[in-house]
Amino acid sequence: MQQETTSGNQPIVPIQLELDSTFCFTCDKELVCFTRCCKKNEIILTPADIIRMKQHLNMLSHDFLREYTIPGTLVPTELPVPVIKLVEEKDSSCPFLGDDGCSIYEHRPVACRYYPIASGLYHNKDIQNNETFFAMIKEPICQGHDLGDEMTIRQWRESQGVEPYDEMNSPWVDIVLKRKSMGPFLTNINEKTLQMFFMASYDLDAFRRFVLFSPFLEIYEVEDEIIDSIKKDDVALFNFAMDWLKTTLFGEGLVKIREQVAPAENIEVD
Repeated sequence: MQQETTSGNQPIVPIQLELDSTFCFTCDKELVCFTRCCKKNEIILTPADIIRMKQHLNMLSHDFLREYTIPGTLVPTELPVPVIKLVEEKDSSCPFLGDDGCSIYEHRPVACRYYPIASGLYHNKDIQNNETFFAMIKEPICQGHDLGDEMTIRQWRESQGVEPYDEMNSPWVDIVLKRKSMGPFLTNINEKTLQMFFMASYDLDAFRRFVLFSPFLEIYEVEDEIIDSIKKDDVALFNFAMDWLKTTLFGEGLVKIREQVAPAENIEVD
């Protein structure tokens, strides 16, 4: 879900591609443009990015978000997202950019893995399913285009380790697309709902405390096996958080509410 951007006064025009479309691209330290894409660039982080990066850095989600991100908004949904906080003193570079390139390369965000491919999703109402599309974005700063071996988008995604990220992010993307499909008549989302979305999507350690140490378990029926898994497994916690958001925001009933209890909005969010 990347947007068309501009470089200087020239718009970057995307070329739409499919999974089996072919292209040539390489990113090599010998190129003069090496790491330029790591500077003065907006990188929106997905939930899978946060889990992978904060685990690698051995940080709590709240601490990671505070140190390495700034607030952003996913246009046109108005949903809050974290954006990588650039280091202004270092030519507005990514905080993880080192002398030899990315210092967390094995755990880099999905947007960096896809580059120079942009990916997007839309909801196809005819088949009631989400469909993916891709685009090649050729920026003037990048000289890696038309170099290297020919490959398909499918092969590129596999080589860059994209698929596990897309799979993990899938329930979150569903929520974003549903919010987007509601249109402009629901533009004013209340602040508490936005906080709820952000916590469940990104600040998973706070969401874990929310589930275990608030009246949450008095309001929702949660199996003991699920409780045990979310105590120690971030991915299981995230999947449960997405089920809870779909229940709370869209009434999908994926997390059952106990009978004769206060509504969910009465639970305090950290």
